[in-house]
Amino acid sequence: MNLEPFIKAVEKEQLKVEGVVVFQRGREVARYRWTQEQRKNIRSVAKGFTSIAVGMAIDEGKLKLSDKLTRVLNRTTLNPDQKARWDSLTLEHLLTMTMGHIEFSRPWSIEEALSLELSQDLGSVFCYDNTCAFLASAMLTKATGFKLRDYLLDRLWRPLGISDPEWTESKDGFTNGASGLFLTTSEMALFGQFLLQRGNWEGKQLVSAAWIDTATRNQAPFKSSGSLAAYSSGYGYYFWIGPQGTFRCDGSDGQFIVVFPAQEAVAAISSNEENMTGILGAVMDFMK
Repeated sequence: MNLEPFIKAVEKEQLKVEGVVVFQRGREVARYRWTQEQRKNIRSVAKGFTSIAVGMAIDEGKLKLSDKLTRVLNRTTLNPDQKARWDSLTLEHLLTMTMGHIEFSRPWSIEEALSLELSQDLGSVFCYDNTCAFLASAMLTKATGFKLRDYLLDRLWRPLGISDPEWTESKDGFTNGASGLFLTTSEMALFGQFLLQRGNWEGKQLVSAAWIDTATRNQAPFKSSGSLAAYSSGYGYYFWIGPQGTFRCDGSDGQFIVVFPAQEAVAAISSNEENMTGILGAVMDFMK
């Protein structure tokens, strides 16, 4: 596969892409670097890994989509007039970003998260919010006894050949879940190939194919808006749904894993660029 059209598009628009890796039909077919490859914070791409961890815990019978947050955490909201909504909040509300809090937030503790206002009915409004993935991570830890990052050591990292990555924690000791995971472009591409293979890796089903299928189709009352609106037609369980059957993980400053099932292909991109639409547009045009 010739990356020249993508490279030319990136350089013409002066996009600060650092590297790209493309897999097709199960093998790496192209890569290009503008900077030396090294692990970096892949930002919200981390949410895709959180989704897979939750799917594994559900497969193992440790969690259910209907599990209530406050019951699993054995905690209550710090806002008494919000108690009814908080007590009804489920894992699925967190996975679909429909918890009813309608401002983006980055809580650094469970206490801070539980102080937020749930101003909308649960499940009624999609609002992209790091709080959801952080609380899902905390639920997984309470249900399994493992921090999310450690839970994936033998279930995902090592099978894929990803050597124990760094993943930041909240001040009360939970894996962030929403961001703060450090991986290379090549490691992101491996995860993309795992997604394309519907959770199967070297003949072993690491997470059920049904979870991949469910997590990567529209699950939220989604209205397209924002800079990537042209490439976003829905939201699954921490995966964006795109055009022509694609789905992806997005991270700020141009971190992407884009899965192209029709082409049996995956593109992973690392960047330091605010113009995420320019990068995504270039890779979508290239992979047509």
